Amino acid sequence: MKLWGKFVYGFSWLLITVLARLMFRIRFEGRRNVPPRGPLIIASNHVSNLDPPLIGIAVPRKVRHMAKRELFKVALLFAFMKSIGTIMVDRGHGKQALLDAVAALKSGDCVVIFPEGTRSPDGRLHKGHSGMIIMAVRAGSPVVPTVIFGSEKAMGKGSKRIRSVPVTVRFGEPYTVVYSGEGESVPRDVLERECFAVMSRIEALLPAEMRPTAEEKLAWYGRSE
Repeated sequence: MKLWGKFVYGFSWLLITVLARLMFRIRFEGRRNVPPRGPLIIASNHVSNLDPPLIGIAVPRKVRHMAKRELFKVALLFAFMKSIGTIMVDRGHGKQALLDAVAALKSGDCVVIFPEGTRSPDGRLHKGHSGMIIMAVRAGSPVVPTVIFGSEKAMGKGSKRIRSVPVTVRFGEPYTVVYSGEGESVPRDVLERECFAVMSRIEALLPAEMRPTAEEKLAWYGRSE
């Protein structure tokens, strides 16, 4: 990150932290579970547009977000995200984003990813996708399962109004993907197994009402435990 980017990141981090503490009485739990250096994937549920900046200030080190291509079409957002090293995701053509994320991880960065791929429509955890597993294998990166809750009440999907409600960001223990083979061609069964493992760890950190049912998990992953 260049000098200007460091300034923008630091200023925005401070501003968001102050606003989050005032508006959401934000709480951070389990921050000691976040390794202070080295490649790291923060894999979180996604319930609000507020999640990226709030998780960004919760992680006790600099992070790089992955953001959908549409946001880069807004001039001010483009300038801001480019300056702080945001990784662009072109939905349906995610190979380049995957390569960019792996390169960032290999350089020792911390990358925030929402494995569901989009915001939850109802606040509950939905099916995860295996891109994070490919990233972890290729970069040799641990994954920290993470959850945010309260932000769905502060600004849910489709809402344009921000409410002042309590928000919590909770970090679980780092997880190491169980696979030692070739990173360029991870078998499908490994992807499915490890994706389920990470999503189960995310689920365990959530309040009960935000967790998927056993029937849903069986339909998504072919297993519920």
